[in-house]
Amino acid sequence: MTTTVGHLLLNDVLPSSHQITGSVNKKQLNTLMVDLAHKDPQLYVETIGKLKRVGDAVSTDTGITVGLDDIEPDYAARDRILEPALTAIRKTKDPAKRIKIIQETQQKLVESTKTHPGQMTAMATSGARGKINQLMRTVTSPVAAVDDQQNTIPWLISKSYAEGLKPADNWIALQEARRNAVESFTAVSAPGEVNKTLVNNMTDQIITMPDCGTRNGISMDMTDSNAIDRYRADTGELVTPQNIRNWQEQGTKQLRVRSPMTCEAPDGMCQKCYGLNTRGKLPTLGHNVGMIAAHAMGEMLTQTALNAKHATRTASAQKAVLNGIAGFKQLTDIPQSFFNKATLASHTGTVTSVKSAPQGGHYVYVDKDEHYVTPNLNVMVRKGNHVDAGDILSEGIPKPDEVVAYKGLGAGRKYLIDSLYDLYQRSGVDLDKRHFELLAKTDLNYVRMLDRDSSALGVMRGDVIDYNRFRASIADQAKAVSVAEAIGNTLGNSVLHYTVGTRVTPSIAQEFIRAGITSVPVSPRIPLHEAVMKPITRTPLLHPDFLAKLAHRNLKNVILEGAAFGEMSDIHGTHPVPAFVYGEEFGRGAKGRY
Repeated sequence: MTTTVGHLLLNDVLPSSHQITGSVNKKQLNTLMVDLAHKDPQLYVETIGKLKRVGDAVSTDTGITVGLDDIEPDYAARDRILEPALTAIRKTKDPAKRIKIIQETQQKLVESTKTHPGQMTAMATSGARGKINQLMRTVTSPVAAVDDQQNTIPWLISKSYAEGLKPADNWIALQEARRNAVESFTAVSAPGEVNKTLVNNMTDQIITMPDCGTRNGISMDMTDSNAIDRYRADTGELVTPQNIRNWQEQGTKQLRVRSPMTCEAPDGMCQKCYGLNTRGKLPTLGHNVGMIAAHAMGEMLTQTALNAKHATRTASAQKAVLNGIAGFKQLTDIPQSFFNKATLASHTGTVTSVKSAPQGGHYVYVDKDEHYVTPNLNVMVRKGNHVDAGDILSEGIPKPDEVVAYKGLGAGRKYLIDSLYDLYQRSGVDLDKRHFELLAKTDLNYVRMLDRDSSALGVMRGDVIDYNRFRASIADQAKAVSVAEAIGNTLGNSVLHYTVGTRVTPSIAQEFIRAGITSVPVSPRIPLHEAVMKPITRTPLLHPDFLAKLAHRNLKNVILEGAAFGEMSDIHGTHPVPAFVYGEEFGRGAKGRY
């Protein structure tokens, strides 16, 4: 068996259960360590310290030297890939076909560059320094450039930076260069603004009680590492790697676990719904987990923006993928001009026809209602398909506020969590999913009362109240029925991520059954209401506390509305600003504190 000095150094400090074979890069080593941390936290702490000492020793004693040979272009290998592409480019005038050829050619050159001899290739492929795309542009050719909207320009750049670009190639490449120059000055301003907004949204998410008493939670796959360190909603057991192995042997496939999103604490959240922190302990009463989540998400956005400034873009054929801070803002700011917006069914029904639109694109008819799909997106349904309100009819990215409007707060929360989690994963950031659950809870936490008589809640028609207050007023009247009987009825309390007022469809009922739920609470009379989703920059202005809103923005309107409606502030609430203004009291726990 052949090995390397690197293998020997790593395996000498890695436990026998996590030895490496074959080539290993930074990402693979990180995955290996995450797995060890989940299975044996104590051994992980010991191992990670040893690994750091090995790295320090190697970088100090050996280092690395890069010479001109390491970036010497390989024209023969490059031209074997470029020549057929250039021939195909000359034969077509269609920009879309040209872009497809360019994207395929660039990917082939990326793969070819991974075999380029030298230290630079080793550093880029291992994840130690630089990117393989940067090396490709030097030793082969950039091939493609993108415009200011990140769309691929239909022009193939055939020369490398090492040999110099032709005038036409240089003119095309300058568009991307100018964009990078602008981003170098503005890279941290956008994430800085998002950081402030996240803090203003989540600063009142404090641990206020040991246990809210809920038996509800979210369903997670047994293999999902994000389930670890939470409590099961049905049995109350802590989810640990050892327990997971035991449950798998018993045939369990899905876990229903407590979540910050489904916590029923009147204010803030409870210890059990949050679970264990990074130190393996329950967060103490008064611990501001919302602030921790806001900084975790914001810091990663800052780093992503800084990395993007130095990154080398490659052409992409993906239509419906959001990345980086731009993707984060699109999902949370929900602009009207939503990039690649998917078309959603406006109501439950049957697709009766799909027709081409004269202006391009398609019309999809659900029963008699017309839905328009733009030309750049393909239709995803056929005549005769049954769809529920909010189901996707086309490719693209569902607009979060439309998901909320059609499917309710719960489905909107889950969609936002999954979308943001995937966005961070694509950026190479593996954040604890509880951070996104906290954000979803605070961003999607309000309903507007539409009932003529809402006096039982102490509010008037048109008032906006927080979801837990609304839920608590209805839950006591709910009646438990079997999942089969619940179909067509309205939920009278939260079940999984679904919220009060959600109509149980056959697909939702199947989801309940897969989660091991046999009965659900339904209510025959739910006050008329609508879920509220505002841009994340506006959500803090829905907070019921007058001084909490003054800590955000739109101060003039906040003062005028506060005076007009007689709004008040609670110095014993979970938001820190009223207590800071008052200067003395905070919290309702023992001795006046959390």
